[in-house]
Amino acid sequence: MSHMERLRNAAPAAASPVLDREALFASIVARPGDPALATRVRRPRSTRRKLTIAAIVIAIAALTAGTALATGFLGWHDETAIIQKPHRWQALYRAATRKLTLPPGETWPDRTLPPHTITGISQPSGVAVFISQLRWECYWGEAIRSNDGAGQRLAQAALADIVANHVLVAPAGSSENVAPPSNLNGGPFEIYADDGGFQFVKKAYADAAAGKPAMLFQICRINS
Repeated sequence: MSHMERLRNAAPAAASPVLDREALFASIVARPGDPALATRVRRPRSTRRKLTIAAIVIAIAALTAGTALATGFLGWHDETAIIQKPHRWQALYRAATRKLTLPPGETWPDRTLPPHTITGISQPSGVAVFISQLRWECYWGEAIRSNDGAGQRLAQAALADIVANHVLVAPAGSSENVAPPSNLNGGPFEIYADDGGFQFVKKAYADAAAGKPAMLFQICRINS
């Protein structure tokens, strides 16, 4: 039995319907952020993992070479399953959108696999999480600007759910093609590199909740 399975059996997760989302959000942003991250904007790893067809042989060699390192990370591994067909990419993207939410009145944008490219099989769902997260961040920013208290609470609850259930941070030193343990429940997942990006996001949320939304505005402006 893996370490992750033992931890899950010892402390099973609570069913999502009983979560106090406002309390969850408060606990997520309670810890102080790193001041060194104040000028950084996150770039989730899961939105950057594209390889050109011309680099397939090199990519496969890199995946093989990295396996020994990645398997030491409690089930994290280099992703060998790839997508080459746009219809397959779109199917995974649409499946992920059905497990996520957008702000009121918004619709999911069309996304597809660019021509002459391949990507890892977890990338489409990561894109969906990124879109949901960014839309809620911008919605929160607009609610702050318009003094919409209900909108702010709605955005905070949605982002608390995303941070708690749809975000993973890759182990330090893992490859660009790292994939999470296959036995993880839940998802879809957006994977952050272990480079401070997730800490930046949590600090932005904490600041916004404390009446200092400058970093939240920055995230929305740059990533939009």
